[in-house]
Parts: sequence; C-alpha cells; structure tokens
Amino acid sequence: MTSNDVANHPFSLIKTPTSQLPAEVEPDVFQRCASEMACVHNMMIRGLNSIYLQAQHVADKDVKSFLGYASCFYDLLSVHHKGEEEDLFPQIEQMAGETGIMNQNVEQHRMFHDGLEEYNAYIRLCLDTPDDYDGGKLVSIIDSFGPALVQHLAAEISTILELAKYGEKMSELEKVFEAWAEKDTRQLSIPGALTWGFFNHDRDFEGGLWKKWPPAPAPVVLIVRHVSYWVHSDWWKFAPCDPSGKLKSKLHAVPQNQA
Repeated sequence: MTSNDVANHPFSLIKTPTSQLPAEVEPDVFQRCASEMACVHNMMIRGLNSIYLQAQHVADKDVKSFLGYASCFYDLLSVHHKGEEEDLFPQIEQMAGETGIMNQNVEQHRMFHDGLEEYNAYIRLCLDTPDDYDGGKLVSIIDSFGPALVQHLAAEISTILELAKYGEKMSELEKVFEAWAEKDTRQLSIPGALTWGFFNHDRDFEGGLWKKWPPAPAPVVLIVRHVSYWVHSDWWKFAPCDPSGKLKSKLHAVPQNQA
C-alpha cells in the first residue's frame, strides 16, 4: 500500500466537478457548490474507510481511543444530514419554486438510517464495556450501510449540478451553502467531530486542488490542527492524515505486512 492508497478503499472517494474541468475554465456556482460538498463527503468516506480498515487490528489498550475516533464519524454525519433535511434542502426548494425536488436525497437517507443507528449503538455500548468490542462485528455493521451511504454521497453531487436548470432562481445558492455550512460547523464539537473532519481531509487530494479547503479563518485552522488536537490526541493516531493535512504512510492499527 502506498500513501496514496491510505483510506481510499473499500469505499471510493468522489471526484470533484471542479477537477474535471480544463485548467483554463473557471467553475460556475453549481460546480463550486457541488465540489465543496464532495470535499465534505470525502472527509466522511475517508474516515469511514479508516475505521473499516483498522477495526479488526486495534490493540486492546487502544480500543477506547479507537471507539472515540469512530464515534466522531456518526456525530459529523448526523449533523450533516439533519442540517440538509431541516435547512439546506428546504431553502433550495424555495429558491427553485418547486417542492419535492430534494425528496430523493431525503429518501436515500432512510436507506442507511437503521444501519447507521446500529453503528452508533454498538460504538456507545463498547465505550461503556470495551471488553465487548469485536472488530469483526463493527466491520459487519459498516457493510450493512456503507454501500448505500456512499452511493448517496456520490449521487448528491449530481443533484447539486442539476440545479443549474433553474438558472437565475439559484443566484443565491452559494450564500445559502455558506450559511448552512457555518451553521452546521457551529454544532460540531471542536475537540471531537470538527477536529475529526480536518484529520480526514487530504490537502494533496486531486493534485492539491483543495489544499486551502475548508475556507476557515487561519486562526481556526491553527487551533483545530495544533491545539484542540491535544484534547484527544490518542484518537487522531487512527486518522489517515497528520496535523498538516498530509496523508500518513499507513494507518496506525493496520499491520506493517498489510500496509
């Protein structure tokens, strides 16, 4: 496994629409919004892959730390999808002047809901009784919802691109996305799910196209990467990226002969 292979499987990362454009072409508002959403989704996919690949190799002494790391995936995804359903999607439909255009995306949330809740329940159970942790069980649970989740995360990018058909009705789309993202971010625990997100963003992805993403103020980035990091530093050893946003050469718990 090379460093480029770290946490890019078994679930495939999403190519951003911006990366598919010729170098001289500037992305439009729909491509920009879809690409930023793809970056958020790739955080989740990369993180889920890192959990999946390490689940059966965690040392007994590290189980609680790994479970703390794994719990952040659920926390981030839950805030993300709740925010879409209660805030982002209704605003998109209001701008379009057409109700129900985001229903398919909401219905897709239901397809992996039960498996995701089982994941959360198992993580919480094992945090209380770490001796009950079974990596094979966790992998099996992820197998039950992972494919449907990742299919949804990829499909949502196409949905955003298709909003272009509404033309000028979507003139405020980027502002709506920015306000929604800011609202969601405020709901994340800084030393928990927010830091988890940063440590699952590969700044070299797509040739470094997203090295300045997310578009947070420099002091915030500094605090997350180098201050709040220390609150749960034992969790972030399981993350695929280091404090600078570079992919590690291997995942912490994966045996060297399998890396």
